[in-house]
Parts: sequence; structure tokens; C-alpha cells
Amino acid sequence: MSQDCSKRNGNIDKVVDAQPASQGAFAGAQYLMGLQIFVRLATFIMNILVIYIAGRKAFGVASIRFELLLSTVLFLSREGMRNALLRVDTTSGADKPASNYARKRPSGQEQRIINAALVPIAAGMLLAGCLYWIYVGGSAPMSEASYYRPSLAIYILAAWIELCVEPLYVLSRARVLFKLQAKCEAVAVSCRCIGVVVTLLLGYYLTTDQTNPLRLLAFAMGQLAYALAILISYAWHMSNELDYSVWQCYIPHKRDTDGYISNAIGSLAVTFVGQSLVKHLLTQGDSMVMARFATADEMGTFALVSNYGSIPARVLFLPLEEASRAVFSKTAAAATADKSSISSKDARVQINNARSVLITLGKLQFLLGLFLIVFGTLYAPILAALVRHNDVAVSQALAVYCAYLPFMGFNGFLEAFVHSVATKSQLIFINIWMAVFTVVYMLAAIEALYRFKLGSAGIIGANMLNMALRIIYCKIYISKWFANFSFREMLPHPAVVGMCASAGVISIAMRTALSHLPSTTFQLSMLALGGGLGVAALASIWIYEQSLIHSVRALRAGTLHTKTD
Repeated sequence: MSQDCSKRNGNIDKVVDAQPASQGAFAGAQYLMGLQIFVRLATFIMNILVIYIAGRKAFGVASIRFELLLSTVLFLSREGMRNALLRVDTTSGADKPASNYARKRPSGQEQRIINAALVPIAAGMLLAGCLYWIYVGGSAPMSEASYYRPSLAIYILAAWIELCVEPLYVLSRARVLFKLQAKCEAVAVSCRCIGVVVTLLLGYYLTTDQTNPLRLLAFAMGQLAYALAILISYAWHMSNELDYSVWQCYIPHKRDTDGYISNAIGSLAVTFVGQSLVKHLLTQGDSMVMARFATADEMGTFALVSNYGSIPARVLFLPLEEASRAVFSKTAAAATADKSSISSKDARVQINNARSVLITLGKLQFLLGLFLIVFGTLYAPILAALVRHNDVAVSQALAVYCAYLPFMGFNGFLEAFVHSVATKSQLIFINIWMAVFTVVYMLAAIEALYRFKLGSAGIIGANMLNMALRIIYCKIYISKWFANFSFREMLPHPAVVGMCASAGVISIAMRTALSHLPSTTFQLSMLALGGGLGVAALASIWIYEQSLIHSVRALRAGTLHTKTD
């Protein structure tokens, strides 16, 4: 792993300035966070209606089997090319004057992006067709459900339509148009929710008994509505941003001696595709195991926990990871650039900026982890029991998931850095280790399910082991990449840690003391206690973590940096 860590040479394309990238990325992250809040809220409300109308089994099949199909097509088709395009300068020549004819077509640099972004559309079509026949051939137990195969076909169509957004998406990301992305996603999510609920209600009124014949088809129609809405939204908004027609984004042209796609982008994309395959196995391994071995009811339980429990991951972790990846990718360009294109002082500034971002995000993740472990594991099951009428299986799985979330968040931004700055040879080496971690995870998940009979909690525990191994790997890599880096700088103030620990002890003691109360009274009393202790913990952060608060504000404004000699 340590090979080439000290090397700063490479043939990646031109470097862009890290400070503007930081300003655009983290200032734009607020739009992504707002988007995720809206998405999770809309999904939460929709899921309540869906479970009531369609039942937990249909919800489990759609959330596990159908979503696994969709994510496999989308992730494997586009993720590698997206990561490769983040590693190159997408702004060169953007400000050069152009003739009226030139303005009617993409610039040379944008044409290279468009050519590369068209590859996932073709690849996704082939992958979607293969997966459909695999699903149909191996899904006999579930095929008895109404409209199962038509629902699969609609999901495949929706996946391909969503891939058609890629040229517009990468152009918007190259121009750091996070607000535009948030608008398009919000419209699409709204259409998906409307599509699911309307189809379910239609099926509810078409039948005279308790069964809903459209319960699976509703999820497929919702996904199709999402795909069409996001394609139309991007086309509409990008038509106002581009100096040429949107349809030009779907026509490949040769604009340089490298052909349609430069060798640098193509080679890097192939490497990232291999990495994406391993990462997909890691992130979707639980869904794969559940889809293969679990019953529909067990899928429904796991889907509830993963949807509700992943709210912090979607709202906070994912936007921060995406924004940090954009900054770290520019740091990689600075570290690997030819000395004639960037001064060593500029490179030091950009590398030190990345170090500051790492430390700030690390400390923030530690604080979020403290809250999730103390308040999430103790109070989320109580809230779930209150809402789900003492559903023990959901409550237990949710407690374990809250302990798992800090591992997910911490691993997210560490891997964002490692994958952004690693050279091609290092990425291959990283993929080998990720494959090893995948095997360890799968073995742990199988043991948890079949030997220890832990169900959903066992799958989540295996994921915790997986994330811990990946965090250790990233820690070793980062310690060698930077000349002087200490992870101790990420630790919260001892007073904050003490306050959270005290809150946990008080909560456990009061749970025993109040256990004689009626169920609802006990749950409401504990939630009120948790709210008061949470306010006290937040006050300790405000008092003792002013430096972190200042750094987060600077990060959001794009002004976080360190001085260099």
C-alpha cells in the first residue's frame, strides 16, 4: 500500500485551483444537505402510506430486490466514469472568446466530458438486459406476486432513462451547479412519491378484498416517474446554462488526437470501474444477502431499519463526502501535476488545505458519532417502539444500526480522500484490499445469519466489521501520504466526551427506574429525558468546541486554509 505514496508525478490532466473548488464544493454542499432533508422527509411520509396500503412484504421486496437491481445498473454503469471525470480539469478554455458558430457546439474540453458520459448509457443498456434475465430466472418464489415481471421490466427501463441524464449531470457538476442538482432531484423525488401513492390508491380502489394487485407495480411506476422527471428537469435547466442546444450533449465528436475519449480518462475510468464493483459489493452486500436468503417479511423489517436509520447518513454524511471528494480530487491534481504547470508553493497550499478539511471533517464525525452511539442506540428504539407499536424486531435492529452509522460516516470521507489522491497503481492495490474486506464481510454475515441466528442485526454487525477494516486501511494510507499528520487532532474536547458519557449513564439508570410505568408513559418520559440531555450535550459542544464551529463555518464559506512557508 505504501508504494508510490511519496511520489508526486503523473500524467493526469491540468490542475485547477483548489481554493475555488473548495468554495464551490462546500458552499454548494448546503444545497445537497437541503435536498437530502427533503428526500428523507418525503420518503419517510411515503413509506408510512406505502406500508399501510401495500403491507410490509411488498415494501420489503421493492426496497431490497428492486432497489438492488436499480442500484447495480446505475452504480456499475456510471460511477467509474464519474470518478474519472472528477480527476481532470473541466474548466480549461471556458472563458476563451468563441465565434458564433463555436458557441453552438460544446468546447473541446466539454466535448471530452460528453463523449465520456455517453459510455454509461450504452453500458447500462447491456447490463440492465443481463440483470433482468438473471432476476427472472432466479426469482420463482417472488414471481407469484402480482405484476412482478412487468415491475422488473419497468425498473430496467427507468434505470436506463436515468442513465441518459449523465451528460447533463457531469456538465452541471463540472460547473459546480449544486443548486441546479438540488432542484432537479427535488422535482424527481416528488414525482416518485406521487407515482407510488397514486398507483397504490388506484389498486386499492380496484379490488374488493384486502389484497392490492398493484402493490409492486406502484414502486416501478414511481421509479419511472422519477427517471422521466429528472431527465426533463436537467434538460430544462441546462438549456438555460449552456450556450448550445441540449441535444448536442448526446452527439459524440472527435476533438483531439486522443479520439473520442482521452487515454488518461479511459484508463482511469477502467480502474475506477473495478473499484466500483468492489465498492458495490461492500455497500450492497447486505441487500444481496437479504435478497438471496431472507423472506419477504424479513426484507420488510430490514428495509424499515435501513431507510429510517440511514437518515443521518443521507442528510449529513453523503453531501459532505461528495463535496470533500471534489476538493480532494483537485488536491490530487496539484500533487501529481508537472512542476511547469503549478508552483511547489501552490501545491503545498492545496495539500495543506486538504489536511485542514480532513481534520475538520474528522472532528465533526467524531461528535456525530458520539451523539449517535449515546442517543441513537438508547432512544431510537424507544421512538421506534412508540411509532411501530412495540415492534421488537425493528427496535433491536435500529439500535444496532445507530451504532453502525458512525463507522459509515467516518469511513466515507476517509475513503473519499484515499480514492481521490491515489495513483493508478495504488488504486489497483486498494481494490485488492477491498476485495479481501468483501470476503471477510460475507463470511461474517453468513455466520451471523446461520450460526448465531442474529437476523438483520447480524447483517448490520458484519457491516460494522467491514467499515472498521476499511477505516484502519485508510488511516494507514493517510498517515503515510502526509508528511506530518495526527489523527488525535480529530478527537473531541474531553469535556464533551464526558458530557455524552454522563448522558448515557443517566439514561440507562432512568430506564431502570421508570420501567414500572405503563408502556406509553415510559416511552414519552424517556424521550423527554433524552431531549433534555441532548440539549445539555449540545451546550457543551457550543462551549468547548468553538474552534470546530469556526472551522465548519470557514469550510462552508470556502475560506478554510492553512499557512505555508
